[in-house]
Amino acid sequence: MRGGIGPIKKIAVPLFVLSCAAWYWHETVSNVVPRLGGVSDFRKYYDAARQIVAGHSPFATAGYIYPPLLAELLTPLAHLDYLAARWVWYLVSQACLLLAAGLIWRAFGRDWPIACSIALVWAMGGAAGEALWLGQVSPLLALLLAAAYTSTEWRQGVALGVGCALKFIPGMLAIGLLLNRSRAGVLAFLASVSMLLALPWLYLSCCLGAPRTPVGTDMWTGTPAPLSWSLPSAVLRMLDRPQHPGELPPNWSVVELTDLRLPGPQRAASIATAAGTVIAGTLLLFIAVGGRLSAGQLPWAMAGLLSLGLAASPVSWTHYQAMQYPGVAMLLAHAFRGRRWKLFSVALVCAAALHPLPVAVLGAYYRQYNTWNSVPLAALYFWTSAATVASLVLFGLFVSEARRARTAISDEPAITRLGFARPARSLQ
Repeated sequence: MRGGIGPIKKIAVPLFVLSCAAWYWHETVSNVVPRLGGVSDFRKYYDAARQIVAGHSPFATAGYIYPPLLAELLTPLAHLDYLAARWVWYLVSQACLLLAAGLIWRAFGRDWPIACSIALVWAMGGAAGEALWLGQVSPLLALLLAAAYTSTEWRQGVALGVGCALKFIPGMLAIGLLLNRSRAGVLAFLASVSMLLALPWLYLSCCLGAPRTPVGTDMWTGTPAPLSWSLPSAVLRMLDRPQHPGELPPNWSVVELTDLRLPGPQRAASIATAAGTVIAGTLLLFIAVGGRLSAGQLPWAMAGLLSLGLAASPVSWTHYQAMQYPGVAMLLAHAFRGRRWKLFSVALVCAAALHPLPVAVLGAYYRQYNTWNSVPLAALYFWTSAATVASLVLFGLFVSEARRARTAISDEPAITRLGFARPARSLQ
C-alpha cells in the first residue's frame, strides 16, 4: 500500500485489517452458511425464475414484487435444486461485496487509511450479513454503486442504469450525472435503464401469461413496518399509532407487502413525504454546488444522493444499508487523511446508526419481550428512526464534501487527489 507508514503502523494496520477480515468471515460466512437452506427472500427470486422457465409470469409467485429483469437473469439457477441455487447466489453476492471493496480501494489511493476504512465498514456494518442471509440484491447493488463512484462517463451511466433496473433507488444518482453535464453518462443511463426495463416487460407481455404486474399496489406507497427505516415509514408509524397499550396496529406486522392495505390518506402522506424529501434534498445539493458538479465533486454528490434516496424511499428495509458501504468507507478515509476528526467522528457515529446499533438495541428489546407489542413505544419510534436520521446527516456531510471539492469545470481533474479518473465530458 502506498503512503508513508511508521514501524508501529506497519504492525497495527495489517493486524487491524486482519481482525476486521476475521469478523467479516464470522458475520457473513460462519453465521450465514448454516442458514442457506432455510427460508429467505431469495426463495421468491428462485420461484419466480422457475415460473419463467415453465412459461408463466414471474408475478405468479406470491410476494415477488420486483422488476421482471431479476427473475429473468436468474433463470439459469432455476434448473438447479433450491440449495444449489442458493449457494451459487450466495457466492455471487459475496464476490460482489468483495469486488466493491476492491474498486473503492484501488480508486481511492490504495493506502492504509482506505484499507482500514473499508475493512471497518465491511466488517462492522451489519447489513451485509443480513443481505447475504436473506439472499437479497443489496450486495450486487453495492458493486454497481462502487463502479459508479469510481468510473467515468458512460460507465457511470451503465452502472446506475443496471442498478435502477433492479431496484429504483440507484436511479436517484442520475441527478449527479445531470449536474455534471455528462452527455455520455446521461445517455448511457437512459439507454441502459430503458432497455433493461422495457425488454423484460416486453418479453413478459408477449411470451408469458398473466399477471403482468405485481399483485397489490399499496406496496409502492410505503409501510409502517418497524424494519423499514425511512422517513415515509416513520411518518406512517406516527399516523398509524397504537390505539391500545401493548397492541401494535395490524399494518405494522405485515411483512409481505402484497398483503398491505393502507388507507388513502396514509398513502398520500407517505408519497408526499418521499417526494418532498427528494425535492428538498436535490434543491439543497443544487444550491450547494452552484448548479454544476465537476468530476471531483461527482462521487461525493452521488454517495449523498444514495443516502437521500434511502431516507426518502417509501420502503427501505434494514439490509438496504449495505448499499451505503462504499460511500461511508470513502468518507471515513477522506476524513482520516485530512485529520478532520470532527468529520470522522460524526461519520463513524452515523455509520453505527445505519444498522448495527439500532439492530442491536431493537434485537435486545425483542429478545426480552419476544414480541414487538411489548417494546416501549418511545424506544420503538426512536430506534426505528435512527437510520433515517443518520442517512440524512450523511447526505449533509456528502453535500458538504462536494461543495469543498468544487473546482473549475474545465480545468485539471481535482479528483486525481482522491485516486479517481479523469472528469466526464461536458454536455456543452
